Amino acid sequence: MKINAWLIFGIIGVSVFGSQFVIHYYRAVWGNAEMWWTPKTMALSIDDTRNYVELYLNDELLQDHIKRGSLSVTGRNGQSMLVGADDIKARLNNWHKMKASFLHTAVYMALLLGASLMSIATGIVQILAGANLSPGTVRSL
Repeated sequence: MKINAWLIFGIIGVSVFGSQFVIHYYRAVWGNAEMWWTPKTMALSIDDTRNYVELYLNDELLQDHIKRGSLSVTGRNGQSMLVGADDIKARLNNWHKMKASFLHTAVYMALLLGASLMSIATGIVQILAGANLSPGTVRSL
C-alpha cells in the first residue's frame, strides 16, 4: 500500500488540530470558571470599575453616597465609621471573556480538523483508485 501526501497531511492534521479542538472545547465547556476572578489582593477600587458596573443604593450611585458621606459601617468592636472610596473593593469575573476566547479558537481548530479529515478521505480514495488500476492503464483525474 502506497501512502500519499494527502493521507500524511490528514493524519498529522487530525492529530494536531483534533487535540487542540478537544482541549479548547473542553476548557470552554467544563473549565474552572472560578479561577478567572480578579485576585483579592488585586481587587479594584469602585472608581476603577465604573466602565464595567454601576452600583446603586436607593436609586443613587454608590459613588455619590460615598462623596456625600451618607454611608457608615459598624466595625467588629461596635464603633461606627464613615465608608470611604478606599473601603470598597471589587473583584471582576472574567470567565465570560475567557470562555468566548476558548470557543473562538475551538471553531478554527474544528475547521482545520475538518480539512484534515477531508485530506484523509482524499488520500484513501486516491490509494483505492490506484489499487484498482491494472499495470499499463492510464489514470485520469
